[in-house]
Amino acid sequence: MPLTGVMNKCFAFGNWAVSGPLFNDDSVARELELVSGATKYINWKSPTGELFCVELPHTVYPPREDTSFLAKNLLKLGPGKRRKCLEIGIGSGVLSLFCHRQGWQVSACDVNPLAVACARQFLESNHAADVEVREGGIGPENDGKIEQWSPYDSYDLIYWNMPYIREVGDQQAHLGPFEEAALIDTSDTSLISLTLLNIRNFKLLKKTGLAMLTVGEDYDDTELINLCVRYGFAGRVVDELIFADGEKLRILAVWHPFHSCPLVHKDVVTSTNLELLHNDWPVGSSLAAQHQTNGRGRYSRPWVNAAMLVACSWKIMLPDKLTPATTQIILGYLVKQSFESVKRKSKETEVVLKWPNDLIILTPEKSGKVSGVLVESVSIGENTTTVAGIGVNISEGRETVEHNFSIGYADWFSDQLTSAYIQTQLHCRMASVFESRMDLASMNFTAIKKLAFSAIKNGFMASSIVSYRNEPMTFRRLNDDGTISLIDSNETEVIVGDGESLDWSF
Repeated sequence: MPLTGVMNKCFAFGNWAVSGPLFNDDSVARELELVSGATKYINWKSPTGELFCVELPHTVYPPREDTSFLAKNLLKLGPGKRRKCLEIGIGSGVLSLFCHRQGWQVSACDVNPLAVACARQFLESNHAADVEVREGGIGPENDGKIEQWSPYDSYDLIYWNMPYIREVGDQQAHLGPFEEAALIDTSDTSLISLTLLNIRNFKLLKKTGLAMLTVGEDYDDTELINLCVRYGFAGRVVDELIFADGEKLRILAVWHPFHSCPLVHKDVVTSTNLELLHNDWPVGSSLAAQHQTNGRGRYSRPWVNAAMLVACSWKIMLPDKLTPATTQIILGYLVKQSFESVKRKSKETEVVLKWPNDLIILTPEKSGKVSGVLVESVSIGENTTTVAGIGVNISEGRETVEHNFSIGYADWFSDQLTSAYIQTQLHCRMASVFESRMDLASMNFTAIKKLAFSAIKNGFMASSIVSYRNEPMTFRRLNDDGTISLIDSNETEVIVGDGESLDWSF
């Protein structure tokens, strides 16, 4: 069946079915049939207006809307200035030529030998013979050793117009194996996971580098960021393309979090927030400690040091779109995500985001505050320094900590929540949301704010009683500025800001 209309490699073909297991004996005949067929000529217009004509066999993926979508985002990165970039899955070769035109030193690979041959011919005919194209790449099993398809130690830019059609059970062969390799993710996990694993393990991305991957709808934004964080990267969805049928294609940007400002660790500090606020640390700096001698929470309450804890602070630029109160809610949500990235000890154990900035561990037997968040700012003239501090109790240890409230510990939830694990999780998630880079679009705070606000609402639902000034209240809504609207027994609405306290029962 010939390909008709506009088709994006990341989405199913409507009534099309794909063949069964890839590269099996039955598909060989289909592949030979396609290879022996006539080539086709495809025109592609780059974002700069340049028109290219490429001759392709049927088994090489042609440039389409997804190609132009990725090219548009590559153009936003500016001149390459002879920096090194790697294209995975070169296909027709138009994106490699486009990046070459923008001044990048391009290397590329593809598992399809016909695509390699076609791309080499196309590049040579367009005065780009210095683009290195190699056979091999990332797949369900790597095709060739890393030295075969990625000869450099690391790259300033890695990009891949990734295949994201999922296999269906139809055994009728409509596509040849090389077509399927370009169109379908057949891995047991996902090609995103495999790609991030390869980038990390082989150190393919420079500390200052950026990876850009096209992704379909198999994962929502939260799942994509979770995958990035799992492998020690920051991640952000920076663009979206919506097709006529409503399907979406996105650009996932991946990078090393706060590469110029690594996470500093100290055993003991007065307060991680105070050290960042009153010393000349650049934006993006972060400090973690196992003990604070003068740690503080809301209303300058002293921070209670558990036997094992982690206190982390980051110097950030407070976005204009966020109030400090809303920022604290988002930070609490990032901690909640970090907890939920591991397998919990019991299905009945929950971590709840309690307004305005605390995390509560709920087990069938007990509950307690496991984490708190504090955003502080200092203004000198027109300059404002903002620090986001997060404290997490890891373990109680042998000695009982004196306190006047219920303390919870991360090891109630999971033994995987060690200090090192939580620090890494938070470092990557903080960068994903707050880090500013010249080559990155700003964070979509509307999306994460919606998720964080939903978690706050669920926190109210998890509480048996919420009281304000000794009167039981019913939660009505969380307002845009981070305040909450409550209803008293007379159905009167009361608006409460984060400077006031509620009494909670779980």
